[in-house]
Amino acid sequence: MNRSIAATTVALALLAVPAGAVAKPAQADRSNATQECRAERGGSDATREAFKVKYGTNENGRNAFGKCVSAKARAEARERKAARRKAAKQCRAEREEIGETAFAEKYGTNKSKRNAFGKCVSQTAKTQHEQEQQPAPTS
Repeated sequence: MNRSIAATTVALALLAVPAGAVAKPAQADRSNATQECRAERGGSDATREAFKVKYGTNENGRNAFGKCVSAKARAEARERKAARRKAAKQCRAEREEIGETAFAEKYGTNKSKRNAFGKCVSQTAKTQHEQEQQPAPTS
């Protein structure tokens, strides 16, 4: 009896978490993360040892590169998802400000211009994400 209650509780808990709650890294996220980890790992023996200590979880640190890529790809996916949420808020505000028809004319690309909101969100999110990825200017 206790097992069936526990199994039911676990099943209900899994259903309560929305499918999109966890940001799954896309191929572009993994590719960017790979480049970042290669740069961080460096070429000298000292930097490679420090990299193994920082990311490695087994006794010889041989899994450090994979752990690094995995962590950075998840972070990229979270950033991308946050940028889309922020962009959606901005597009809703712009649509209210300029009106539905003007908004549809500005962003809509198909015959009925009904894809305006999605186009606005994708353009805005892409721009925001690119700006965040650029290194800060140094004086």
